[in-house]
Amino acid sequence: MLFNRPIHLAMLLSGLAEGQRTTTTGRTTSVRTTSTSTTLTASNTRYGCGTSSTGSVTTSSRSSTTSSAPSSTPSQDVTVGGQSVRNTILVLARNAIDAELAYSGFQGYGIPYEVLLVPQSGVSLPPLNSSATEGNYGGFIIVSELSYQNSAGNWMSGLTDAQFTAIYSYQKTFGVRMTRLDVYPWSAFGAVSLGTSGGCCDYNVEQQISFTNSSGFPTANLKTDAGMSTKAIWHYPAQITDPKTTWEIASFGPSSDAKFSSKSTAAVINDFDGRQQMVFFTGWASEWSATSTYLQHAYIHWMTRGLFVGARKIYLSGQIDDVHLRTQTYSPLNNYYRSVPQDYKLHAEWQDDLNSRLPAGSNFFLELGHNGNGDIIAATNGTNNGAVCKPNTAIYYIPNDSTALEYQKPLGTGKSVWPKTPTNYTWTVACASKDALAEWFMDPINRDHFAHVSHTFTHLHQNNATYDDIYKEILFNKVWMEQLGISQAKSYSPGGLIPPAITGLHNGDAIRAWADNGIRSAVGDNSRPVLRNTQSDMLPLISTTANNGFDGMVILPRWPTKIYYDCDTPDCTTKEWTDLFGGTGSFTDLMESEKSITTRYLMGLHHDLYMFHQANMRVHDLPVATVGSQTRQMSLVQIWVETVTQEMARLTSWPIVTLKHDDIAQRFLQRMAREQCEPNLVYRYNQDGSRITGVTVSAKGNSCSVPIPVTFPGAASGGSATDDKLGSEPLIKWVTLSGSTQSYTLATPVPVRT
Repeated sequence: MLFNRPIHLAMLLSGLAEGQRTTTTGRTTSVRTTSTSTTLTASNTRYGCGTSSTGSVTTSSRSSTTSSAPSSTPSQDVTVGGQSVRNTILVLARNAIDAELAYSGFQGYGIPYEVLLVPQSGVSLPPLNSSATEGNYGGFIIVSELSYQNSAGNWMSGLTDAQFTAIYSYQKTFGVRMTRLDVYPWSAFGAVSLGTSGGCCDYNVEQQISFTNSSGFPTANLKTDAGMSTKAIWHYPAQITDPKTTWEIASFGPSSDAKFSSKSTAAVINDFDGRQQMVFFTGWASEWSATSTYLQHAYIHWMTRGLFVGARKIYLSGQIDDVHLRTQTYSPLNNYYRSVPQDYKLHAEWQDDLNSRLPAGSNFFLELGHNGNGDIIAATNGTNNGAVCKPNTAIYYIPNDSTALEYQKPLGTGKSVWPKTPTNYTWTVACASKDALAEWFMDPINRDHFAHVSHTFTHLHQNNATYDDIYKEILFNKVWMEQLGISQAKSYSPGGLIPPAITGLHNGDAIRAWADNGIRSAVGDNSRPVLRNTQSDMLPLISTTANNGFDGMVILPRWPTKIYYDCDTPDCTTKEWTDLFGGTGSFTDLMESEKSITTRYLMGLHHDLYMFHQANMRVHDLPVATVGSQTRQMSLVQIWVETVTQEMARLTSWPIVTLKHDDIAQRFLQRMAREQCEPNLVYRYNQDGSRITGVTVSAKGNSCSVPIPVTFPGAASGGSATDDKLGSEPLIKWVTLSGSTQSYTLATPVPVRT
């Protein structure tokens, strides 16, 4: 969303007590006063991504002196000691859009959370604790101070002062932290706003934000002094006024319009006599902004102290479609490109170099989608091939007419286009190896630099295809990959498929032919909403007879990029971008867009794959290019990967890993199963409440068919689990639940207040 310039209502607030709330929407700030109205609860409980329950509607009377908080909330201001607290984070927001801005990061990690929507008329708080020593929430997020403008023009919170007081008391009693997003700086947050315009910035003005002190969230593994753009996000440059209670964690740089000529405070941590909160003086836009998506990892790790159900994994999968085929380029006209062995050799060498530069624990590689008929075309196009190639021709046909993009073919219809012979794959390895590219892949050393998956034999579009034709498409390619030894590669996916042009996903006959040949998952296209899971964009789509003509095929999310299938140079893809897709600017502008979009997905912990094509692999005869620290010959694929991975390494120390198609499909399915289990954990505190000593992991019925990830800030013992420690990332234990909870004791207890 675009955060517009606020109407600043004056900050005559410095003398107010903490119970009187300042509220900000990113537009206006004022004092919270009394209110009486009907209260409605609108709450969704979620576990990672899936909705598990919906709160009931209740009514109550509201005023500044009456709280709907549960009577069991302890009133003391010191930690009770010996308490247990659930991991669940309570997100308080005015509407579903605001709420998603705050919880999207929890979805990525798989951290349990609940949403409490707070209308202007007010709402009852859920029970914050079950007893004097059992807390229901491990953290709170408040978005935009829950503020509304009333009929008198004043901005007021949807919660009463008494409700805020109840939450604050719970925080101190149970040692629980709070995050506040989109906040105007004033004395309640130990800071004051700078300037006279009520914030920054005007259209197209830049004022970068960066972390300055990450010591409070070390497990986030975020780099300090790494600036990110705040363009189109309204924010509030601030200055700390109470250093005894407040310290800076992030700063704004000077603004490009010179209205703010020096650094200023962007985010702080407050410690008000043991009640701790992290406050961001900026609007929040994680639905489109890589900046917000990056910043959220600070509050996630700070609130949870790096100890939570869930995990952070960065999976970057680039699939290269059309390998062995040739492609007519968009520009220049009447030009074709078919990648050659030297292209793949240079990519293999580059992958090794890239992995040496990426954060410790990284393992990136490209995955090649093979079309075997392209090899046979090349092998039979020469002279004197008849002795070794029988038949001495590849598969040729007149394709069916094109269909609408989402055409669903009636089962049993369609016209076969494959020739009547051959009915089986009969070409010999001597024939197949006559093509230099196929021969190159027959060397196991060359082959194993990459992962491999089928893209069908001829690349026949499948929307209106018959079962018989698609059965041959899958079978012939399978036999061909076995013949060349591709199926023996260390990263081969026999159960995966890249459908040609992402067709056939509404053709039940085609999908049945896939399944009959052992295909269990195929990639989709995220630009087509019908191929995405509508419940959660973290999950795959499972085909149904109603929508796809076949039940049970796993459709993996995959993003197209601005590196178009029919381009082999930067000039070509830039021209296509500007001619056909509304792009404006140079290749540099195109790559800046790709960097912002892709890093947002990766920072959001999305594991979707990325689409490229064989023409994008051209490198052997291209001029030297420079991307950041690297100057060398680079293909479009290399430029894209370098741009994205260098940005990720600039901002974080997170390992970047590629999984082959079948393995990433398994990860998606495991996540889907895990969310059905509704995992959670309980923090166990020591007797004086000063430290967290361990956790107890649970799930619905305390049983789950797949392991549950739990992230730890250090070593831990006990329970049944498999350890996962990659590079400098925190320890992940993959916990097995088979009918009972599992408990773990921290080797070094975590201080509650630091």
